[in-house]
Amino acid sequence: MLSEEVELVEPPKKSVVVGTGKGGVGKSTVGAHLAAHCAEQGERTLLVCVTSQDDDDLGIKEFGRGVQPDGLPVMDGQGLYRSISERIPLVPVRDVRPNLDVVPGGVMVGELVPLLMARLMGHDGPGVVLSLARALQPIAPFYDRIVFDSAPENDSLEQLALAAGRHLFVPTRSDASSIRGMGRIARNFKVVRRQANPWLRVAGAFLYASNPTAVQLHAQVKEDIRATLGDGTPILSTIVGYREKPAVNARRKGLLFNEYAELLPKSAKSYDVAAGRARVEDVVPEAIVGLAADMRQLNLEILDYSKKAAE
Repeated sequence: MLSEEVELVEPPKKSVVVGTGKGGVGKSTVGAHLAAHCAEQGERTLLVCVTSQDDDDLGIKEFGRGVQPDGLPVMDGQGLYRSISERIPLVPVRDVRPNLDVVPGGVMVGELVPLLMARLMGHDGPGVVLSLARALQPIAPFYDRIVFDSAPENDSLEQLALAAGRHLFVPTRSDASSIRGMGRIARNFKVVRRQANPWLRVAGAFLYASNPTAVQLHAQVKEDIRATLGDGTPILSTIVGYREKPAVNARRKGLLFNEYAELLPKSAKSYDVAAGRARVEDVVPEAIVGLAADMRQLNLEILDYSKKAAE
């Protein structure tokens, strides 16, 4: 989408892009938890979901969380699409959590691709990559922190997020497919930084949903990360362990890991299910405690590395 010189738009200083070239590596989950963590710490935070996947870790769609704006609908990516297509400021769902607003993603985000391509060939030229950055500009001063959940499914959408943010964090799993997927965001990072966003930095990469004790495997993955993203790529030490059941259950309830963990003291027990007094889904797995702790530690480390990247 980039080929010529464009008029630059400096991204907000505290803006983070969570992105990689492959789906299913925890990108949206990490983005949602990071944004919510910042909001919980008192920062007015905006999460922008630049993805056509229907991720709903925060329960906005399924459980109606947040205050919908007046006027036309913004769910399923409709708001993001309208902002870019009509060249108007982003309109978020407000107070999805205290201090947290969200521009939801969804199927309509995918419809941006043909629009962007048409504009690329027309009057906008390569400057079209800054469409999201320009839509963000009018509302950015209202936020202390901005987090982008970047699409893994399309170069054009990935470039939109990279052109609007400042610090890139790349999650990966240990399988070969995930490692190869980083190659695409590495290519998009280089072209966006060179032609549209010279402030962009790779602030860190990290393993997600892996066994923390697999030391030899992780050493190899770190070599692969640096071979793909560059020798100087910072690699975070926190590994969010693979705990599928509590992670799936939390998402189904539209709860963050720490919110789901808070339900544990009043959780039904397996013997309640056996006696017919509760359903299986009423039992909160004890593994959620470790999962919530891992995610909190990852959030803290991301913010620390983001601060270092800004120095």
